[in-house]
Amino acid sequence: MERMKPLKTAVIGLGRIGWSYHCPQLAKHEGYALTAVMDRSPERLAEAEQTFGVRGYQDFDRLLESEKPDLAVIASPTIFHKEQAIRAMERGVDVLLEKPMAGSLEEVDEILEAMRKHGRRLMVFQPHRTYAEFLAAKRIVDGGKLGRIFMMKRASSGYVRRNDWQSMKKYGGGMLNNYGAHFIDQLLCLAGSEAKRVACGMKNIATLGDADDVVKLVIETENDMTLDLDINMAAAVPLPPWTILGQYGGANLEYTEQGARFVVRYVKPEELPDLSVHPELAAPGRTYDNGDRLVWHEESVRVDEFQPLNFYDQCWDYFARGGPSFVAVEQTREVMRIIEACREQNASVESPLPV
Repeated sequence: MERMKPLKTAVIGLGRIGWSYHCPQLAKHEGYALTAVMDRSPERLAEAEQTFGVRGYQDFDRLLESEKPDLAVIASPTIFHKEQAIRAMERGVDVLLEKPMAGSLEEVDEILEAMRKHGRRLMVFQPHRTYAEFLAAKRIVDGGKLGRIFMMKRASSGYVRRNDWQSMKKYGGGMLNNYGAHFIDQLLCLAGSEAKRVACGMKNIATLGDADDVVKLVIETENDMTLDLDINMAAAVPLPPWTILGQYGGANLEYTEQGARFVVRYVKPEELPDLSVHPELAAPGRTYDNGDRLVWHEESVRVDEFQPLNFYDQCWDYFARGGPSFVAVEQTREVMRIIEACREQNASVESPLPV
């Protein structure tokens, strides 16, 4: 990374992600000068001041006025995202915003309008694009051996009786917002297309709150791909995390003692036997066997062969150098458009089928 004056940076919100990820990552990155934090808890502020040598604030406006940061990393609960992002940009501060971007598509558009009005830079935190597992999946999708990709399945599962703010609707909780914002982004990024149709079911099973902890989402994209997402925090048995299906083969992600790997199985088009449609109603020989004998090839793609990207390197390139955004706001808006469609489809307990 080229040498440049570090971005004067403030972290807003010292919860799990702000404290455990953003603050330590920023503090050790030469492209950023972490100078201030904001939280409503005096104890958390004191801890941050002692650990990172920053100045702590309980009031967001006072932080903006006193510190005049280049960048605000907003890691507060979702219900505060719109207000804090807009106020920062009004003060001439660029924003790295936690996911989900906001509580609704209307709020997203208000944030984007403020970005354009004040000429600021904005990006949403999507670190799952940098993970080795995702980079391996992208190579398989882009590599061509599977032919035209027609379906990708993504799953995250476990059994968790969640009881924090992420389990409550009033704070913007639920697994659609929490994990869905990441995995929808992953799938759309791999597909390279926007959504054409969405079908979503959401349930409240193991969680102690009133928000969703089970989500089933199917997206049909404009480029005719099916994206299938399972987020199930009430699953006593694990679901396969990745399945990629193409015209000539498929791939599954497996976890082994030797590490994670994609098992890729495919045929080569040039090796396919000649076969044509039999137009008659009577099947030859009254058999289902049409004599098609395929030569299958199998290989492994080890996840540990891929070097994860540093998300804050990508951020620095965008915020400091003016490079392209690693997560374009148009892509984030599309994620939020899908999330909103899911909410609308599940707004009523009774969803009658068309007659």
